[in-house]
Amino acid sequence: MTTVGEQTLDWTERVWDHLVDLALTKGPDFLAALIIVVIGYIICRWIRRGIYNLLARSSVEDSAVTFISELLYFFCLTIVAVMALGTLGFSTTSLSAALGGIGLGIGLALKDKIGNVASGIFILIFQPFHVGDYIDTGGFSGTVADIRIMYTELRTTGNQMIIIPNLTMTSNIVTNYSYLDTRNLELNIGVGYDTDLPACIEIMKRVITESPYVLNKETLPIYVKALGDSSITIYARPEVKRDDYFNAMNDLYIGIKKALDNAGIDIPFPQMVVHQAKS
Repeated sequence: MTTVGEQTLDWTERVWDHLVDLALTKGPDFLAALIIVVIGYIICRWIRRGIYNLLARSSVEDSAVTFISELLYFFCLTIVAVMALGTLGFSTTSLSAALGGIGLGIGLALKDKIGNVASGIFILIFQPFHVGDYIDTGGFSGTVADIRIMYTELRTTGNQMIIIPNLTMTSNIVTNYSYLDTRNLELNIGVGYDTDLPACIEIMKRVITESPYVLNKETLPIYVKALGDSSITIYARPEVKRDDYFNAMNDLYIGIKKALDNAGIDIPFPQMVVHQAKS
C-alpha cells in the first residue's frame, strides 16, 4: 500500500519528466521564438526610428510623422508576433486569417473613422493647404486653425470655429486663396447706357493704377465686359499682395465710386417701372 509521501514523490517525478521531455522537444522552438521576438523588436525599433527621421527631414507635419512611424512600428510588431507563434507550431495561415477577420471587422465598424484618418494623413503629407491659409471648401470658408488626423479646424471671419472631418475635406474641391503670394481683385462696375465708355475706362484705370496696393499697373486688364439689362459692366482685374487683398478692395471701390460721382457717371441699380392701365 503506497503512502501519501510516495504518491507525492511519484507525481513530482512525472511532472519533472514531462518538463524535461517538453524542454527536449519544444525547447529549441521556444528558444528560436524568443530570438525572433528579441531581434524582431530591435529591428522594429530601428524601422520606426528610420521612418521618423526620414519623414522629419521632409515637409510632412509633425503630427503625421509621429502617427505614421507608430503605425508602421505596430504593423512590424504584428509580423514578428506571427512569425514567433508560427515557430512554436501555431498555424500561420489560421493566425493570418484570424487577424484578417479581426481587421475586416474593425474596418467595417470604423469605416468613416478610418477614412478620416487616411484623409488626414493625405492632407498632412501632400499639404494642399497649411495652418494659416485662407481656404474655401464644401460651402465653408475661413482660415485653417489646425490640421489634425481626424478633422481640420477652420476659423471664419466671424470668429467662429468650424470642425470639418478630413474625409469631407478630401472629397470636396478646396480653393486655397493663400497658396500664391498675390491675388487678383475682379471688379465688375456697372454704369449707365448713356456713359462715355472710353472716358469711364480711363477714369477707372487712373484710380486703380494710382493705388499703392496694385502691382500690375502697366498690364492692368480693363475692358467692357457685358451689356446688361439696366447697366453696362466694366471689368478690371488688379493684382495685389495676398495680405493686402481686403484693404485694397475697400480702397479701390471707394476711390472708383468717388471718381465716377465727380465725373457725373451714373452707377445704376435695378429698377422696376410700373404702368397703370387705363380704366
